[in-house]
This record gives sequence, structure tokens and C-alpha cells, in this order.
Amino acid sequence: MTYTYNSSIRLGMVSLNVKDLTNMTNFYTEIIGLSILSQDDNKSLLTFDGKEAIIELRLVNSDQEATYGLYHTAILVPNRNALGLALRQILVTQAPLDGAADHGYSEAIYISDPEGNGVEIYRDKDVSEWDVKEDGQIIGVTDPMDGQSMLDNLTEIPEVYKLDPATIIGHVHLSVHNALASSQLYQKVFQMGNKMTIPTASWIASGQYHHHLAFNNWGGPSLQKHQESNLGLNYLTIEYSDQIFFDATFKKAQLHGMIVIEKEKNNYLLEDLDGIRTHVTLVK
Repeated sequence: MTYTYNSSIRLGMVSLNVKDLTNMTNFYTEIIGLSILSQDDNKSLLTFDGKEAIIELRLVNSDQEATYGLYHTAILVPNRNALGLALRQILVTQAPLDGAADHGYSEAIYISDPEGNGVEIYRDKDVSEWDVKEDGQIIGVTDPMDGQSMLDNLTEIPEVYKLDPATIIGHVHLSVHNALASSQLYQKVFQMGNKMTIPTASWIASGQYHHHLAFNNWGGPSLQKHQESNLGLNYLTIEYSDQIFFDATFKKAQLHGMIVIEKEKNNYLLEDLDGIRTHVTLVK
């Protein structure tokens, strides 16, 4: 199977370690618009479509530390109306909006959850509007987003807000020690290509997408390596539907120095030098 944009991967669950499960669950359901798939005293599994768990909130006993890890989880909605509804919900609930931007290939709004994890909600523009270079790089910009027209053109405003069931995890942006080194590592291991790179950040993707993963070292060189019990990112998930790619990624991960934490028949867990964990799964 080839995913959209001729990609060989799809992004799956993002698992977060949290200190206040109730508060975080309320934020992701009432403001962001996910639904609870299952829940107990130690964990909430949240969903876009009522079937697949896509955000996991995992209660841990940990103090907040400045570590490498998640910069933001990017939630991709299917159209501009869905993005406008998300913007309206943030404004109606008076949640603090971090910003909004037109990136050339997308329009995006930014917010932080109560424990400081970044959340981007965005919609992709048609590929005909992207600035795609001959070498396959896709140039992004940061221009003002016309949020007013988005709100003015809303249709079918629901009484109870939820994200569109066709919503997916579009990309994951990571905070790392060395953005260029991390970009090179993940390109080699996951067979991705460079889409745009500046000295302090890099955006990479499988196929012709603008980016599935991004890396920046804007937090500086003094952050600590992320530990399994630290607040923030527990792991991100990369899914393959092709056995050959799945097996090749495992071999390349070992070849390029990633640590194999766990391995089973259809999934394995990798860790990089910054302590960032990636759960790789084979989906058939």
C-alpha cells in the first residue's frame, strides 16, 4: 500500500506522559475536540474517528524538566471549514492561542496544552499552491493567516464541537540537540527525503509530502536527554504497510546507532541519542 503523496509511512499514535490526567484529558476533548475511546485511573486513549486511538495520555509521577522531545504534535484536518471550526472553538473557550500562520503549503493554528506540549492544528492547501522545487524540496513560509475569512465562511456549526472524523496526525515536530544530525539520521533510517532545511531546523518526509517529521534545536544545547518517565513525549508512532520497508527500517536503525528498546513480530520501539522514542508498527 502507498499512502497519500506516495508516502511509504503513516503517522499513528502519539503517546504523552502527563502529571494531571483529568486536566489534560479535558483539554484534548473539550478544546481540541478529540473523543475518549477508553479511560482508567492511569491512562486516557483519545480518538478522532471513534475507532483508532491516536493520542495517549499516560499518568506519570515526574517533575517537569527541560528535556529534548516534543515541540508539537500536528493535527491535520481535512479542509478549511474544519480548521475554522477548530479556531472558533479555541476562541469560544478562551483558550490561549499561541499563534496562526499561512505556511504556503498549509494554514495552521498553534496552541499549547496545560503542561506545555505544543499542538498545531492545520489544513493542507492543494498541491498546486505549494512551492515545489525541481529537487523535490518544498519551501515553507510564515505569513499571516486570514483567520477572519475562515470564521466568516463557516458552515454547519455544531452544538458540541468535535474534530472531523477524517482528521489524522499530519506530522510531529521534535526538539533535539542537533537538528541537522537528527534530520540525517531519520532520513537514513526511515527512507525519507529532505524537504527544507535551515541551520537550526529541518523538515523531512516520505514521498511528496511537505513533512512528516521536523527537527529544531531552538531550545539550545543545554537541555537534558529525554527519559522514559519524563513529562512530554513518551513516543511517536510510524506505521508501515509494507513488510520490506518495515524490515529495512529495523536494520537501518541498528546500523545508524539507534537503540532497540523492544521488538515483536509486527512492531519495535527505537530510541535516538536525545532519548526520543519511535514506535514502528506493521499494519496490514
